[in-house]
Amino acid sequence: MVTKVGIVQAGFSTNAVENAEKIEDIVRKGFRGADFIVLPEYSMVNVFDLKPDDVSRLAESISDSAYLKRLSRIATDLGIYIFTHFIEKHSAFAKPLSSSVLVKPNGSLVKVYSKIHLFDAYGYFESNYFSPGKSLSKEVVVRDARIRVAICYDLRFPELFRTYALKGANIVAVHGGWVSGFLKEETLDFLVKARAHENGLWIVLSNHFGEKYVGRSMVVNPYGVKVLDLGLGEKYVEFEIDLDLASEVREKIPVLSKSRELWDIKFKYTM
Repeated sequence: MVTKVGIVQAGFSTNAVENAEKIEDIVRKGFRGADFIVLPEYSMVNVFDLKPDDVSRLAESISDSAYLKRLSRIATDLGIYIFTHFIEKHSAFAKPLSSSVLVKPNGSLVKVYSKIHLFDAYGYFESNYFSPGKSLSKEVVVRDARIRVAICYDLRFPELFRTYALKGANIVAVHGGWVSGFLKEETLDFLVKARAHENGLWIVLSNHFGEKYVGRSMVVNPYGVKVLDLGLGEKYVEFEIDLDLASEVREKIPVLSKSRELWDIKFKYTM
């Protein structure tokens, strides 16, 4: 079974409505029948140079978002599913959530995931801006694709991807805002390949591009082979994914069925 994904790679501003208009322009110009589309992290609002109070001010509720309403129109017109990053205002959390929202072909909205691993590394503290999510991604079924979602820094946590694989995912869609820096592109490359191969699944990474972000969106197959690299620049690309390949790899390399339950990792690391 084959499904077709569309990947948006672009840079975005702090204006959510303008960003939605940019997404619409990019997608409509390049659309060739994708079943679902993945957008980068911070496609709603680029928070990199903002202060925490600014991010809180720009957060929106899912039910009352001009950004999501614009994406709903695109999804309805083209008959597609859109996975978008979303800065979510939620009354149960002190700070906004870094979330993934699914826009369905009928225009309806589903909260899929909120980022659980915030980017507190390299001297940057994403936890100053967001509250961490408290649950795994919901499963989204598009044709025979069983999709789960991760967001950027999640790539450094293999247990998340293993859990998704054990729950039956054959694709993980990743919203990326990978910041440029020393060996960061190389790190991104091998993390995506490792997460794909060790779990026998496809990974679709849509990455932010711009002065601070590396681009290099990609598709990696269940053998850990990169089969699409968007390189640099703003673009929209569609790619056909062979879902049977995930089953093939899991039969040939049965790490999921052979995994041992000999460990119970509950301790907290302290430096």
